[in-house]
Amino acid sequence: MPRRPSRRRFLLGSSGLVAVLGGSFAHQKWLNRQAAAAPAASGDQLPQIPVFDARNVGLVGFATARRTRMIALRDACIGPLTPLAKLSVTAGDQLAAHWLHRSGSPYADEVDAIAQIAGTYGVPLLNTSYEWGCTALAAPSAAQDSARLLRSLDWSFDGLGRLVEVVRQEGPAGEFWNVTWPGAAGVLTAMAPGRFAASINQAPYLQHIESIDAPSLDSAINAWRTYFAKPHLPAMHLLRQVFETAPDYRAAQARLEATPLANATIFTLVGLGPDETCVIECTREDHATRSGIASAANDWQYGAFPGNWQGIGEDDDDSNDQRGDNAERSAAIEKFAGRPTEDFAWLQTPILNGNTRLAVEADPRKGELRVRGYETAPDDEDSANPVTATLDLQTGI
Repeated sequence: MPRRPSRRRFLLGSSGLVAVLGGSFAHQKWLNRQAAAAPAASGDQLPQIPVFDARNVGLVGFATARRTRMIALRDACIGPLTPLAKLSVTAGDQLAAHWLHRSGSPYADEVDAIAQIAGTYGVPLLNTSYEWGCTALAAPSAAQDSARLLRSLDWSFDGLGRLVEVVRQEGPAGEFWNVTWPGAAGVLTAMAPGRFAASINQAPYLQHIESIDAPSLDSAINAWRTYFAKPHLPAMHLLRQVFETAPDYRAAQARLEATPLANATIFTLVGLGPDETCVIECTREDHATRSGIASAANDWQYGAFPGNWQGIGEDDDDSNDQRGDNAERSAAIEKFAGRPTEDFAWLQTPILNGNTRLAVEADPRKGELRVRGYETAPDDEDSANPVTATLDLQTGI
């Protein structure tokens, strides 16, 4: 009788596709947890978040200048690998690059060039991975004269908070400031002064199998289906394209609502006036928009889409997820709509948790962007401590 594949072998064999299209990365996570996390710097020694001007050199130039940090990021995300796992990741790179070109992304060649600069595995895979949790709020500012984006990013990989940077980029519609990492081609969180600010949250996933191992198996099934489906743009690449080309909030909203996506995604978008705020929940080819004060975690709040959707961080026995309930996180951040947020006062439990890596505040009308990096607290795995000084960027529009 043929030997039944073990869970470990299944994940090794499928991790490439899973990471390409929103899957588990479970094996890499497990290995990464075995590596010792870098100690956080103490209070008055917190490093500044670097700001890089890529307007003349692009993100390929950014990756070239920050190659050491790019490799450190790769190590933080993928971690130490067994030889078999390296083969899996290398295969995943090839699948990722092929799929990215099929998707019609205008940044596929750029990812290829960045991978050449890195000279090692992982760049295409990480540029098409889609596994993070977040909490975000689109609401008026405390002064009620502008719109403000509050956003945390949760990802279990060590190093993302320490290695975060802000990159100044531009496109036909103007400049924008991208909260990102060396080697990344897409946009997760950014602000275009005088236009809008936006971020991405991981959406719930379609559940196919009800079992103790459902998250990993469902991720693999969803990855295969997406890989062989009609190709659409990755959400991170669409959001970058919107920052490059959309002249204002309304144009950005229309583009995010109308463009088919590779995977379900949640966008949080704010413009200039206090009434220009919304959350856009998207499946591959459908969307639901909540205008006004709106929040996003990792489950649907406003859309009623067909299918058995499972919120990220809930009823997930396979994840050791510390983020708590999506409804609780949304309710917690909504309390700060229109309220002062000095020193990231909104970043409290359950929004703050052991997976928190970034906190961002953006006011595009005033040209204000505040960013702080976090890592898991050494004495409390369910919480996180700042590992960078607060970057308080005044763009001077």
